[in-house]
Amino acid sequence: MVKVPGPTTQRLAAVAAAVAVAALFYFRPQTRPAALMRDFNAFYCAGTALDRGADPYRAEPLGSCERAPRPAWLNHGIPNLSAPAPLPPYALAPFTALARLPYAFAAIAWSSIILLAFLVTVAVMQRLTNLPFVAIAAAFVLGDGYAAWTLGQVAPIAVAAIALAAYFVAHDRPAAAATAVALATIEPHVALPAALALFLWCPRARIALVLAGVTLGAISIAVGGWQLNLEYLRQVLPAHALSELANSRQLSLAAVLHRIGASDALALRIGEISYAAMLAFSLWAAPVVARRTSCPALVVTLPVALTLVGGPFGHVVQVAAALPCAFLLYRNVPSARVALGLAIVALSIPWVQFSSLGTVLPVAAAAVTAVLAATLVDRRPLAIAIAALGTLGIFEAISLLVTQRVPDATKALAAAYDPHALAQASWALYVGFVGPWNLAAFDLARLPTWLGLIAVAIVGARVAIGAPGLQVPASTKRGYPSHRPTEV
Repeated sequence: MVKVPGPTTQRLAAVAAAVAVAALFYFRPQTRPAALMRDFNAFYCAGTALDRGADPYRAEPLGSCERAPRPAWLNHGIPNLSAPAPLPPYALAPFTALARLPYAFAAIAWSSIILLAFLVTVAVMQRLTNLPFVAIAAAFVLGDGYAAWTLGQVAPIAVAAIALAAYFVAHDRPAAAATAVALATIEPHVALPAALALFLWCPRARIALVLAGVTLGAISIAVGGWQLNLEYLRQVLPAHALSELANSRQLSLAAVLHRIGASDALALRIGEISYAAMLAFSLWAAPVVARRTSCPALVVTLPVALTLVGGPFGHVVQVAAALPCAFLLYRNVPSARVALGLAIVALSIPWVQFSSLGTVLPVAAAAVTAVLAATLVDRRPLAIAIAALGTLGIFEAISLLVTQRVPDATKALAAAYDPHALAQASWALYVGFVGPWNLAAFDLARLPTWLGLIAVAIVGARVAIGAPGLQVPASTKRGYPSHRPTEV
C-alpha cells in the first residue's frame, strides 16, 4: 500500500513545484508558453470598444486595439487579423472595467482572477468528494490552470461556478446554486445545461434563477443596447461557429464532420442536433443518476459533462467543466473507477495545446498522469511508470506527426481585411489558412480528450438506465452518500 502524504505536505509540494516551474521558465525560454494572454487581448479590446460605445464584434476598432504595442512578455495581434471576442454583452461587461487599466496591469489583474477561480475549484471539489487534494489539484492544474491562464480565458470562472453550484446543491442551498450557475454563464453553452437542470429538478431554485436571468439581461441591455444583443444572437454566434470549423484544436462533433469532408452547413446542423440530443438526454438522466448514487450534485454536473460530447463548438479549456461530474461519478460508482480514473487523466491534459504551451508540457503531463494514476487508478509503481511513459509516448508521437511548416498568412489577410465586417471574417480566413496543416498530429492530440468525455458519458448513461454490474454506495440517513476518504 502506498502512503499518500498529508494535506500540508501535499500543499508544500505543490508550492515547490510551482516555484520550480517558474525557475524553469526563467532560465529556459523554450519551456515557456507562446502567445501569452492571447484570448485576453481580444476580451480586453472588446471591453475597450464597448466602453467607448463602439461595436465589440466588428473587425474595427477591435483589431487595431489587439495590434497595439504590448509588453514583450505578452501576446500582440497579427497584422490584418481581428481575433473575435464571442461573448454576450453581459459577459463583456467586466472587461469594460479592466479596459480602463493599462494593458499590463489589466493582464495581471485577470491572471489573478484566473488563479483565484482555479483555487476555488480545487478547494470546492476536494470538499465535495473528499478525495485526496493532490489528485484534485493535479486534475485541474494543466487544463483549467496552465492552459487557461496562458490564454487569459474565461473558462476557469465557469468551471469554478459549476463546482460551487454542485457544492450548494449537495448542501441544500438552491438559491446559492442558482447564483453560481448565473456566474457560469460567462460561458453560455457550458452553463445552459446546469441552469435548465436546476430549474427543472430544484423547484426552490427557480425564483433565484429567474432573477439571475433578468439581471444578466438587464446588464446586457445596459452595456450594449438592444441592437448589439440582437447582433450577437443573430450574427455573431452562427458566424463564430462557422469560423471555427477548420480549427484543428476544435473538439466539437461539427469539427470532426468537417474534418472528414462534410459541408459546413451539414457539419454545423448535425453538431447542433447532437448538442440538443445530449442536452435532452442529460436533463432526463441527471435526477435519475443523482437519486441512484445518492449524490444530488450530479443534477447540475452531469448535464454539463454530457453536453460537452459532440456539439457545434468546444475548446480544450472548457473540457475542465466535465471534471466535476467525472470526480463525483468516480466517488459514487465504485465499479467504474478504473474507467473513470483513466478518463480523468485524459481530460486533465490539454493535449491539443502541444504546440503552444512550451516544452514543459509533456513533462508536466507525465507528472500529472503519475499522480492521478497513483491516487485514482492503480497504486503499483510499475503501473504508475507505464502510465507516465504512455503520456510521454503520446506527446512524442504527436511531435513526430508534425511534418509541415505552417505558412505565413499575412498576405492573404491583408488582401481580404474588411474593417466593417464581423471579426469572424478575418478569423475564418486565418483558421482556414493555417488549419489544414499537420492534421494527423492534431487528430491524435484530440483523441484522448474525446475518449475521456465519451467514457464519462457512458458511465453516466449506464447509471441512468440501471445497467447491471454497477455498484453505488449505500445512502446515509440524510440521503447523501457516505463520503469517507478512499483508501490509498
